[in-house]
Amino acid sequence: MNPKVKHILSLIAVITSITCLLGYCIFALIYFHKPDQKVQCKSVSVCVMDSTEHGFVNAAMIYDHLAKQKLSPIGGMIGIEESHRIEKSIAKLSPIKEVHCYMGYNGNFHINLYQRCPIYRVLPSEGVSYYIDNDRRTMPISHLFTAYTPIVTGKITPDEAKGELYDFMVYLLSDDDWNALFTEVHIDEKHNIRLTSRQGIKYIELGKLNNYANKMEKLRAWYQQ
Repeated sequence: MNPKVKHILSLIAVITSITCLLGYCIFALIYFHKPDQKVQCKSVSVCVMDSTEHGFVNAAMIYDHLAKQKLSPIGGMIGIEESHRIEKSIAKLSPIKEVHCYMGYNGNFHINLYQRCPIYRVLPSEGVSYYIDNDRRTMPISHLFTAYTPIVTGKITPDEAKGELYDFMVYLLSDDDWNALFTEVHIDEKHNIRLTSRQGIKYIELGKLNNYANKMEKLRAWYQQ
């Protein structure tokens, strides 16, 4: 083939490709970029994504909440704005860590939930019991589910439970030996710490929380001997 003809054919092919690409872009902008297209809701599905780990929330609780707040989407025209409104309302429920809502084109409204994760339970000498979650926040006790966590008892306020004590509890839980051995942490009026053991010596008097890592390593050495 003549080199000049070959060059012209290549140029035509490039121009054709560019034209097709531009045409597709215009088509996509017109037909796919529709602002908040609403769909009539025919049903609602609630999925608790971490239901095998915790049971603080279930589908019935969400349906009841939406009904009380007059936010049930069934029968309504639902788009992005309505989805966000429902999402914000569900996010205010105490067991909820994260929620994602979206409307499917088949008329099914999807609600996907993640629950908060408690790491220990506080039974104060005064006041009601509560959890501290892995975001260092207080979390109310649920009548639906009881989390299997270590217990902190004694003279302690919610602010103290989220302070240095939180760091100490994370330290215990992240250590396989201590996590398996200790079931309860008690705090007396002088803020001394007493650990309750599953085996061996029933109680370990740790004293104040200051320099707790060194104290626990000395305790480990004593156990090993």
